[in-house]
Amino acid sequence: MATPPLLWSRMPTAGYFINSVSISANGQRIAAGTFFHDYSQSSADASAARRLSSEPDETPSQFGEFGTYVWDAAGNLLMSQVFEGWQGVYWVDLAADGTSVASCGWYQALPAYTGFIGACDVSTGTPTLFYKVPKRGNMVSLNANGTVLVAAADQGYVFVRAPGLSFAAPQILPLTNTSSSEQALVALVDAEGKTGAILSYHGEVIVFSMPQQQITTVQRWQVPNSAYVHAGALSGDGRYLFVGANDGTLYALEVASFLSNPQPAWSNTMPDGATTIYGVTCNDDGSLVGAAANLHTGGVVAIFSNQGQSGPLQWQSTTTQSPNGVSMDATGAYFAAAEGHSSSGGFSFWQPPSTTPTWFYPTSEMCWPIDIAANASLIAAGSDDGNVYLFQGPATS
Repeated sequence: MATPPLLWSRMPTAGYFINSVSISANGQRIAAGTFFHDYSQSSADASAARRLSSEPDETPSQFGEFGTYVWDAAGNLLMSQVFEGWQGVYWVDLAADGTSVASCGWYQALPAYTGFIGACDVSTGTPTLFYKVPKRGNMVSLNANGTVLVAAADQGYVFVRAPGLSFAAPQILPLTNTSSSEQALVALVDAEGKTGAILSYHGEVIVFSMPQQQITTVQRWQVPNSAYVHAGALSGDGRYLFVGANDGTLYALEVASFLSNPQPAWSNTMPDGATTIYGVTCNDDGSLVGAAANLHTGGVVAIFSNQGQSGPLQWQSTTTQSPNGVSMDATGAYFAAAEGHSSSGGFSFWQPPSTTPTWFYPTSEMCWPIDIAANASLIAAGSDDGNVYLFQGPATS
């Protein structure tokens, strides 16, 4: 196994987690946010607690200065947006062209729990959106030029702006289930900003089209077997949506067909009896989809070949600890996973068909995010040890 090709690491605030990272398509800009949640009172399953907007007893350590940060490939800080608040930034996303960054999370606990959805121009640091929501902002997704933002919180939100301007008031995608435990966990948009999806914790799948940046068609489907959903991926061209369920089932939806007949094109189960799928990724055209799921000890990562009406298993490997996040480059030639549980973790990088990682980088705390640049030039990752990491990729930019 090769030595991990670490280029640099940055720690924005000691003691905080890096729950999400994002890298531009060419690898030249890297975003991350600082987040802290006291999981000691939440759940025996730290992974499940991490995905949900639980409201534990507030402790002083959950109040502080949190921020969204963007660096260049040399590790120079280009932009930071910080605020005094509660728990902080849960998710970030960079537009593929690197011009805009979006983030979301918790904003305050008193006098009432309030989450946020925000966005900034990277070059100037000028905010283009700050929108408060009644639950934690769980995920944000930008189209390639940063003019369409889809967000998941208490429900789905779609924000649109003209280049150089701020985002307008949102178009709303309400969830069917109105129970207090329901929330939107996954938000996705394609490169052009014409197709998007919202996935809820209780398994509602909402797919919508917006050819002129106004939602025109919405279709809904419920994941069967009362399964919960934590992860999904949308191909860059908007043709395929992939949904991972906590019973270990991966679903593929062909978007055009789904919008007229809301049924999956195919489904398959994770190998070796792995269950909760915490990570889903795909290549740009959706011909390959990767997923990560838990075993009793460690986990399984797998790649399926999307053949339209079927999705046979193409490749699989294992992780020592629970895999939490996965990523694939635009072509699907490379695959990476962030893993960890309790007090250790790390990052693995593969070049299929080899099932042995090309390299593994261990960390002292669990890890959640990893993101391969579309051109495979660089790989960004983050850990609960407070560091943002940048690794050299296999391709030259």
